[in-house]
Amino acid sequence: MIEKILNNRYKYQVDIFNKAVIGKPQEWLIEEAASIGLDYSGLFHETTNEFVKHCIKQHGNDKTERSRGQLPVTITNIDEIPDIIKNPDCTIIGIKKYGQIYNVYLKNVKHGAVIYYEEVLNSKKNKSLRSKTMYIKMETVSEETFLNIVSNNANTDMSGSKIVVGAGGNPGGEA
Repeated sequence: MIEKILNNRYKYQVDIFNKAVIGKPQEWLIEEAASIGLDYSGLFHETTNEFVKHCIKQHGNDKTERSRGQLPVTITNIDEIPDIIKNPDCTIIGIKKYGQIYNVYLKNVKHGAVIYYEEVLNSKKNKSLRSKTMYIKMETVSEETFLNIVSNNANTDMSGSKIVVGAGGNPGGEA
């Protein structure tokens, strides 16, 4: 038995961690984050292969997602992230969950509503707004429902966060 395990231990492919820069944060995001004491000026939005694998594995199954009242996430949805972060309908900046800081974006689209989380990394090694997860509700979502979805967890601390309706605080996303 041990010999079989030893002979098979190197037959698994190791995935290399890859990341891709989406772009610099919009000025409205930098300003709104600064208003609550967060400095995003030197950070970049980025996504990783681990994020893509997570979204497809955890939120990509049609049957499972529909049972949750959601639509499956596809690569096409992931390709929409630049528009989601540039022109959200609502953003919550600086929520804390399990001791980590996140931004959460809501973008109502023709097929439902995309809810996208990014983790704020501001250490010596990692300085980015890194994709964490996303899922798609079957119907459009109001700002009130969005707040309920995001805060509906005992480990989510919304105190000190900033809610911005539209990019730059303008409904419809006009800067």
